[in-house]
Amino acid sequence: MNILIVRTFGSKIDATSYNVQEIGLAKAWVRAGHQADVVLYGGFGDDRTVLMPVDDTGVIRYDERLLGEDAYVEEGKVDGDDPDRFISVYYLSGVSILKNGFFFSLRELSRNYDYIQVHEYDQITSWLYYTDRRLRDKVVIYHGPYYHEFNRGYNLKCKVFDHTFLKLKSAPYTTCYTKSTAAAEFLKDKGFRNVYPVGVGLDTDAWDEVLENDGAGATSGIAGTEFGKALKKADAILKADVSNLPGTIADMISGVEPKGETGAREQRADRFFTYIYVGKIEPRRNSMFLADIADRLLSAHADVRFMVVGDGDVEYKGRFLAKLRRWIDKGRVIYASKAAQTEMPVIYRMADCMLFPTIYDIYGMVLAEAIYFGLPVITSGNGGADMLYEDGKNAIVLNDMTLGTWTEAAERMYGDVDMRNRIRVALLEEKDKLSWDNVVRRMLKTWPGLKNRS
Repeated sequence: MNILIVRTFGSKIDATSYNVQEIGLAKAWVRAGHQADVVLYGGFGDDRTVLMPVDDTGVIRYDERLLGEDAYVEEGKVDGDDPDRFISVYYLSGVSILKNGFFFSLRELSRNYDYIQVHEYDQITSWLYYTDRRLRDKVVIYHGPYYHEFNRGYNLKCKVFDHTFLKLKSAPYTTCYTKSTAAAEFLKDKGFRNVYPVGVGLDTDAWDEVLENDGAGATSGIAGTEFGKALKKADAILKADVSNLPGTIADMISGVEPKGETGAREQRADRFFTYIYVGKIEPRRNSMFLADIADRLLSAHADVRFMVVGDGDVEYKGRFLAKLRRWIDKGRVIYASKAAQTEMPVIYRMADCMLFPTIYDIYGMVLAEAIYFGLPVITSGNGGADMLYEDGKNAIVLNDMTLGTWTEAAERMYGDVDMRNRIRVALLEEKDKLSWDNVVRRMLKTWPGLKNRS
């Protein structure tokens, strides 16, 4: 079957950016034996098409059907299983109104496909397609957001949408796939009846290559980067004054070889126990609460360090960093506003535990990244956590958002080597579930016209 995946938002994105969900999903459909193409918002101007390889061909081809004599092929290394498998990425011209994308040629293009996948039930283009009597049998919805009291703007938008568009015309039997269990319940409350949580996939191709080429312990990938410079500066601060560090760590910082300490990272006494947070610095992510947790742990343990990678609003980020300033100045907190995806394997491998106390998240991709790297996590019960984690088995999942509860959980993770090892073993079993191929397998079980056939 042929599937057209439509990103209905009226914002431009680069199809080659990290983990563009529509691209990852389309490639997985092709690997499953179907054809899938993607529509992205192109703004004003001419439509254009880019052909992207499904396999690791290193080739980007520009579609002659739209570009004519100006089409060209940029050849690169070809080492995929089938270099002829491509997906078409259509950048369609249109207008954006209140973040809703309206595409001038989408209706004509959609006639060439058996199915159309639209994103979010409350996008107006999505609604126009899943309620159209001529199209609705071939339309499915892929939805992420859900109700949370913190998400006031989205809640208001949905209330207005439900009392206008959805009240005017609904399609309760449309097949809906969601990124989390919370999102599935959200759509069911709207009256949709065929709703199935399938999660989100993770594109790990770049990381696989970095780990294969550099190895798990290599640090060459961060040399000269913002994070690499922050780490180098922190180490220099510690080396200049080792008087307040535990003896074994002081020896390590000073260049003295550890004696009798071998084996896994968590069993060595000559290194810091390192917590990490990756994500935006903002109220929704509970960043001030994170800073309070960090302050307590850093105050209690001289062998604890924190790594923070994330940016945010200037004023809010400034207050967040001010809370951690004394620890940054002591070399115990390493902060970088950003890190390239090629740096993340090195950074994640330096960490012992991720803290993710977000108030609301559609699907915390960093939680999936933590599974990929076998990193134990303490997380709130958000949209990603309800699909990926089971409290006590492969993570610590907390619904109690008090400082004492989170600090106690972080202390347990710090002090219990056996628990961390059990979690790592459990995460290995979850790693295969992270792929977009697994998302497609879940969809095929309930796909319209194909139910119970796979």
